[in-house]
Amino acid sequence: MSDPGPNAGSTPPADALPLSRRLERAARRAFPFVVSAALLAYVFSQIDLRLALDYLTAEVLLRFALPLLLFNIVTVALEAQCLHRVSAAYPAEARPLSRGTAARIKAACYLLGILNYAVGAAGLSVLVRRRTGAGLATAAGMVFLISLFDIGSVLAWAGGGALLFEADSLGLRLGIIGLAIAAIVSGFVFLRAPISMGPLDAVRDLDLFRAPRTAPSPLLVEIGLLRLLFVGCFVALVRALFWSFDVEIGATSLMLNVGLMLVVSALPVAAGGLGTGQIVFVEIFSGAAPEAKLLSMSIAFSLGL
Repeated sequence: MSDPGPNAGSTPPADALPLSRRLERAARRAFPFVVSAALLAYVFSQIDLRLALDYLTAEVLLRFALPLLLFNIVTVALEAQCLHRVSAAYPAEARPLSRGTAARIKAACYLLGILNYAVGAAGLSVLVRRRTGAGLATAAGMVFLISLFDIGSVLAWAGGGALLFEADSLGLRLGIIGLAIAAIVSGFVFLRAPISMGPLDAVRDLDLFRAPRTAPSPLLVEIGLLRLLFVGCFVALVRALFWSFDVEIGATSLMLNVGLMLVVSALPVAAGGLGTGQIVFVEIFSGAAPEAKLLSMSIAFSLGL
């Protein structure tokens, strides 16, 4: 029998794939950019772009620059602390990440995370694996744990804003947010329950779920508080954006609407949230300022991030 060679069973190079597969791959990669271009074209057809750009003065951008710098410094420190603490919880499986290393690998994945939250998380998992020596599933589980608290923190902020926000649809909003939070809590209960669940134990025992399944309760509380603080920083940055443009905004409306912004920004339908971010920003803050000014604010925010 002949030796199959070292490349047997490996994934064929891109130029060896059938044309249909290559076209499918290219279309999948281009889809977010096409969506962004289409949505931006729609927005610019509804709102005068030249009028919006008139609001982007040097004075406004300079006022926003300092809050943006502080936001980046504080949030990178928060991200580094989260990665450091989660990696240190499993010394038998992974080398703990120093805060400096954690900050560097998070910064390395920043653009990927902006373009697509899931792709950014995947890239971060790969770098965590390389730096800690953990298996890929274990590293992905660490990132997954932090991501779960990201979702929960966003929903908690939005829920807090909804509780204080008087509107006819308050009950519906609270119901949706409550169901989402209940789903996350139920997932933790399922993973951490000290009882056998028969065939479902095979799912619970996956390496991907090891971090949320076995993390000490004090660590979960700490990560939860850090992620809440992270979302609070994002809310403060949006507040600084309104201050930079001399636009008044209520605290409760800000809390609720920023939660909605973060949920939409995580959807992998547009490149870096471009297009979706502008439409959502103009829509949810409608009435706070003219549409052209809101569009200008959303452009400044997207460019800043």
